[in-house]
Amino acid sequence: MDIARTGVLAPAAPALLAGALLAGCGGNPVSTDVSPASGVAGQVGQVAIRNLFVLGGEGGAVIKQGGSAPVYLTMVNSPSSIESFGVSGSQAPRTEDDTLTSVSSPQAASTEIIGGPVRLPAGQDVQIGPSAKIVMRGLKKPLSTGQFILLTLHFQRSGSGSLNAPVQARQGDLQSYSPAP
Repeated sequence: MDIARTGVLAPAAPALLAGALLAGCGGNPVSTDVSPASGVAGQVGQVAIRNLFVLGGEGGAVIKQGGSAPVYLTMVNSPSSIESFGVSGSQAPRTEDDTLTSVSSPQAASTEIIGGPVRLPAGQDVQIGPSAKIVMRGLKKPLSTGQFILLTLHFQRSGSGSLNAPVQARQGDLQSYSPAP
């Protein structure tokens, strides 16, 4: 039986080629310090939301009704408006800081920002994690890995916006993230 002529090898060819090419890429892999990409992205005014998720129970365990769960995300305050400066008409981006003032969810009795509002300097990434800083308290229903939780983020300048954040199990790359205090 001629495998090449029967078409058995054809579907596997791209995978075999990729494997052969990558096999020569050995050596020392470069370690990077990046957060796991397990959440959702969105935009609230001039603030880009990246990797928004709720940390669930250890190894996928359910967090019971009345319990607490931390919220993790990265925010980037990206002012997009441009002002004119000086007589020559040169232009520069506006640099207005913003502030995350509160987070709310219909799934929790309350949501706390530990340490108070979070300042977002213009043009900078602000990562919440791996220590818990935003915590949903008094969960109204049990919280299971894989479900989505509606979170509304309230900013001083950018207003409010809601996103459905996935609940991720505290395992693998997320093991280093703190559970709710």
